[in-house]
Parts: sequence; C-alpha cells; structure tokens
Amino acid sequence: MSAARVRTTVPGAGSVLGGQLAGADFVHACQAHTRRDGRTALQAYRDMAATIPAWFDGLMALRNRGMALLGMKDLGSLRAVQAVATPRPGQRLGIFTLQSLDDDAIVLEDDDRHLRVQLALQWQGDLLEVPTVVHTHNAFGRVYMLPVAPVHRLIVPHLLRRQVQAYR
Repeated sequence: MSAARVRTTVPGAGSVLGGQLAGADFVHACQAHTRRDGRTALQAYRDMAATIPAWFDGLMALRNRGMALLGMKDLGSLRAVQAVATPRPGQRLGIFTLQSLDDDAIVLEDDDRHLRVQLALQWQGDLLEVPTVVHTHNAFGRVYMLPVAPVHRLIVPHLLRRQVQAYR
C-alpha cells in the first residue's frame, strides 16, 4: 500500500478556524483526500485520537507533570477521548473542550493562562483538514510554543497519514 499523501498548508478560506487567524502566533493545517464513507467530524477526531502513539502520550504525561509545577492544568491523555454519545459545547473531549460540532466539522479548544489553542477536524467532501491556531497570552506562552510548534508540525501530519491509511 502506498503512503497516504498529506499536504501541509495554512487553514483555507473555507476553514472553520478562518475567523481565528488574525493575531495568531502559530497557524498550521494539514489535509488529505480519503474516503469519508459517511464519517462525521466527531468520528474522525476519535479515530485520530485512537492512533496517538504511546511514546507521544508519554511526552504529554511529562508535559503535564512539568506544567503542574508551574501551576498550570493537567490536560490528561491525548488518547482519552470520552465516549459521549452526543457531546455538547463546553464538554471535555480528551485534552480539549468542545466548542462546536456538526457532521462536517468539530472545533476544539484549550484556553489556559499562557495560550489558547484551537484545533479542528473538518470534512470538505472527501478532503479531511486538520487546522490549528494558537494565540499566546504572554511571554511564557511564546516560550512554551518554541518546542511545541515543531513537534506539532511533525505529529499532526503523521497522525493524519495513519488515519487516511486506515480509512482505505
């Protein structure tokens, strides 16, 4: 089986996060064509969370311990997306809080003292896009993003590639 083709870009004009781009400190998106086969955005998010490698969840555990020392919240596990049948805005789904949801798009967020992260999974036909927008609140947020940004640019396309291969 050939490798799934994932294109890295910035959120497109039709992105559900398009209105969040102004003043953003970090913007990233990746997209790939795959078979939607009736999958909702929520299912795509759950599928992606299920493919998080154990080593990356280990990095998240280290992050949580370190951030706790600085008085920041423990986000938990990236893979631990609650199996809520009909989640509503304001509920936690894994490390994020659900902002909005319909069949085509899910928008998730984490807002802490140092930064605000918004992540979406959005279907446009058989194109699945994963845009991310980060607004830092202070110097700590900017320093925090120094190691996080390059890791994000590697892991999200990797996860999308694995997901597309599983959808074949």
